[in-house]
Amino acid sequence: MAEYKLYCLDRSGRITRRHELLAENDDDAIAAGRKVAPSVDCELWSGARKVALLPAGADPIPVTGAQAKSA
Repeated sequence: MAEYKLYCLDRSGRITRRHELLAENDDDAIAAGRKVAPSVDCELWSGARKVALLPAGADPIPVTGAQAKSA
């Protein structure tokens, strides 16, 4: 199991809440994050790596390669 952090954001992009998640892989973490906060914009992180953007009411946007490291 890997540790993930889900950061929920306000309209200005500031963090309003943080949730800690455990998941087998990124896909499972994205699904868990969407269940925790389906109507709020969020970012999913694994350590210093941004895994995905989870926009409210839209499909998750996985972050890959250089984007994940520079985010």
